[in-house]
Amino acid sequence: MSTLVKPLALFGGTFDPVHYAHLRCADEVREKLGLETLYLLPAGSPPHRAVPQASNRQRLDMLQLAVKEFPRLQIDDRELHRDGPSYMVDTLQDLRSQFPSRPLLLVIGQDAANHLHRWHRWQELFALTHIVIMTRPGVVVEYRSELAQQIQQRLCTGPQVMVRSVAGSVLALEVTAMDICATTIKSMLRLGRSPQTMLPEPVLDYINVQGLYLPP
Repeated sequence: MSTLVKPLALFGGTFDPVHYAHLRCADEVREKLGLETLYLLPAGSPPHRAVPQASNRQRLDMLQLAVKEFPRLQIDDRELHRDGPSYMVDTLQDLRSQFPSRPLLLVIGQDAANHLHRWHRWQELFALTHIVIMTRPGVVVEYRSELAQQIQQRLCTGPQVMVRSVAGSVLALEVTAMDICATTIKSMLRLGRSPQTMLPEPVLDYINVQGLYLPP
């Protein structure tokens, strides 16, 4: 992408813990969009998921360790400092007030996109940001009718389109499939097995020192 006002891209999640599927997919998206930086956005209190096992401080610590291996990824921790549920619409409104003329890119997975209609005030998202949907072979695209209409009419052909306005477009972007998830990592740790190939070594060391994800 080349524009006088560079887009700001965000990839949200609980990162409980952060692992290579998060990091490599985020960096792949950043590269395909031609961005210098992509921001990881840890959720404080996710409204659609269980409360994270690690504390806000621990998840932020792990992210800070992880991005040392991925220097083009940075962290936006604003949701960790906000009380109440971490609604994306609130975060985007905050960013839009901070960057009124800057294109915003919200990066989400296909699974999340399929359920976008369940997000708080989801219709308002399109006025605040462009949406980049990470697609992978084998992941079903399944939108309910109103959401399908919104996405279909906003689909664009490439990232160059998304710099012409600050928000409103949707881009489907294929990323490399990685069979890694936080649930598997936690299960392995509970069983005394090491998920050392699934996340950066400093993150695993931190988990072990902190005694995270062990049986009660």
